[in-house]
Amino acid sequence: MKISIVAAKRCLSALVMATALNAVLGCSGSATAGGPLDGPDWEKVGSGQVCMPAKPGATLTFGGDELHNYGHKDVVVDKVSLLEPKAVRLVDAVVLPTRNTFVGYSSHYPPRKPALDGLESAWDHRRPAVGMTIAPQPDSTSDTARTHNLVVAVRVTGRTKVGMAAVIVDYHVGGTKYRWHNIISLVVETTKAAC
Repeated sequence: MKISIVAAKRCLSALVMATALNAVLGCSGSATAGGPLDGPDWEKVGSGQVCMPAKPGATLTFGGDELHNYGHKDVVVDKVSLLEPKAVRLVDAVVLPTRNTFVGYSSHYPPRKPALDGLESAWDHRRPAVGMTIAPQPDSTSDTARTHNLVVAVRVTGRTKVGMAAVIVDYHVGGTKYRWHNIISLVVETTKAAC
């Protein structure tokens, strides 16, 4: 009996050490915040809000965010999703190569020509966000710095309490998984022509 208790303690001790090591090394398989897409101005979800009028069935452009790699290794985008969607669903997620101008927000997707003023070339070179590799980038404050405008298409599927808390991007760097979120939430006004 004494041998089995000692053996059990050793197994438990090894399990505790393995769990602690996985937590320290980020090997648990779950995504964490604090990755290289989190820039110096990264804040909590809901720090800002956009309100757009739209009817059920409309597809909106939500394109005011950037994916900027502040790290030293390539970032690979695994998934784009919506946080706490209410009567909306994700239709598309693309990335535009840009300098410091973003598509922004529009009640149409794809965005109409006025929304793309100065960004036509970038729109023509858009790529699917999922599967994209983002190399380390120079300081984003430089006028010549390149970045990536994340543009998400969101379809309105209901009439009341329509919106989402944030856009989520799951990505990895090597074997470590991370989760990024934007800070702007979306509210859709379905009964009035303006918010």
